Amino acid sequence: MARCLTQTASLQRRLSWSLAASSKPVKELQSLRFVGSRPSSRFQSSAAGGRDGKGDGKYYALRFVGSRPSSRFQSSAADGKDGKGGSDNNLNLEFFPNSWAEPETLFDWSKREVVNEDQDKYASELGHRNAAWREQKLAQDPEYFTRMAKGQAPKYLWIGCCDSRVAAENMIGAKPGEIFVHRNIANQVIHTDANLRACLQYAIHSLEVEHIVVCGHYDCGGIRAATRNTDHTAPLESWLTNIRDVYKMHYAELQAIADQDEREKRLVELNVQEQCMNLFKTNDVQKRRVYTAQRPHRYAFAMPRIHAMVFAPGDGILRRLPLDFGEMIKKHSAVYKLYDNKMFMASNVDPAM
Repeated sequence: MARCLTQTASLQRRLSWSLAASSKPVKELQSLRFVGSRPSSRFQSSAAGGRDGKGDGKYYALRFVGSRPSSRFQSSAADGKDGKGGSDNNLNLEFFPNSWAEPETLFDWSKREVVNEDQDKYASELGHRNAAWREQKLAQDPEYFTRMAKGQAPKYLWIGCCDSRVAAENMIGAKPGEIFVHRNIANQVIHTDANLRACLQYAIHSLEVEHIVVCGHYDCGGIRAATRNTDHTAPLESWLTNIRDVYKMHYAELQAIADQDEREKRLVELNVQEQCMNLFKTNDVQKRRVYTAQRPHRYAFAMPRIHAMVFAPGDGILRRLPLDFGEMIKKHSAVYKLYDNKMFMASNVDPAM
């Protein structure tokens, strides 16, 4: 403990020298208050106006340049304890806005003095766009963010592709809190994908979503890549193998389509179909559907219902694939059913939305 306090005091002195001689807008720094368990990571100016009413109260984030920031430091002020030089006290600092303690807004960050325009212009653009978006929302609805802060109660889990053109909220004009979203390359439902399974479990058992939408899209890069005999190298190629498996399952149908673009469109649809079936195979979906089917006095239908959809970027239309999941599951229930067969099958009536 004594050693830690000694190191902290030493670091405070060196930070003070560094800041005093730097061009950063921190003046008359008298003391530093470290936040958290790592005094070498973040500090607050208590001299220029902290929470005691005497300082600015701003928190600063530091990035130490070097292999071990806790070992040797050099004052960027120039040189040692006397301010004249010294290579043993090596401390190089880089300042960032703090993201978890009284943070500056991205817009304020974008307006600061720019040191490197090439690196900062993109953050500045996002800051300005965020401010414009916020002002627009407040002008349309002054209570917009007040309602957003109250939490979420989505009816839908949306499993879609990472493609930047196919955000679910844009496709259906969804409001905040309406859709819980998981996205990956080519909207895959892979049972060993911990990310997807954690999202699925949370959506079903905590948020209690009523519907799950698997949405593919035409002109999908992941689908196109899976139709090529090319090694895209791991981990991408490992991911695409799951789509190649769908291709294998429907090989005869797909090879009968002469036009490559039309073949890829059909594979998009078949891929959505198989990912929906993969959802039905999971214990999370089966358990919840059986539970809700057994309680018709509480639930209007077996939940969650699963829907297969495809979006066309060329015309902006979201299409529902006409699939009979009840028949598909009946065909394979002997293999995949995890709960009472009668109740499980009764839960799979899936009328159109």
